[in-house]
Amino acid sequence: MSDISPNRVLVAFGSNLGDRERAISAALLELERLSAGYFACSSWWHSVPTQMAAGAGQFINGVVALDTLLAPLDLLRALQRIERDMGRPLNHGVNENRILDLDIIWYADRVIELPELVIPHLRALERGFVLMPMWELMPNLMLPGQTRPLAALIADLPAGSLSRWSAVEDRGVRQAWMARWIKPV
Repeated sequence: MSDISPNRVLVAFGSNLGDRERAISAALLELERLSAGYFACSSWWHSVPTQMAAGAGQFINGVVALDTLLAPLDLLRALQRIERDMGRPLNHGVNENRILDLDIIWYADRVIELPELVIPHLRALERGFVLMPMWELMPNLMLPGQTRPLAALIADLPAGSLSRWSAVEDRGVRQAWMARWIKPV
């Protein structure tokens, strides 16, 4: 029997380039393979690109909660491998269009400050496309260093920059992953 127990983590995903639905679906399969048991996915959300060049496409975003046996840096490397396998360049700029973006938002209430990894994610509290899906999965979560619950942080966000991905737009993609990954809160 192993003395190692899994850690619950939250990983944000997003795509605004190419076949976004296919990229996210493929990434979810890879993320599920990293899971040591529990795996749940939020709704998918449309978000308006911010701090990006004019003409950037809308994002589809969401968050997965999973249990992992990987250490934080090993998880980061695994996420970067998934991004590369999906076509994202290893050396990419900040706020560029992307086929896939995966970020560790929260790792079992740990605070990590390394040159290559900061957890909780530095900009998570500013992003409705991260906060709303996090709230769907873990409504009572308070990020380390915070005194306000997710619902209060969400209430402070500007209106209109985020919408739930409509069933009209899904072309059948959502039904397949919803039945598999969405777990009741």
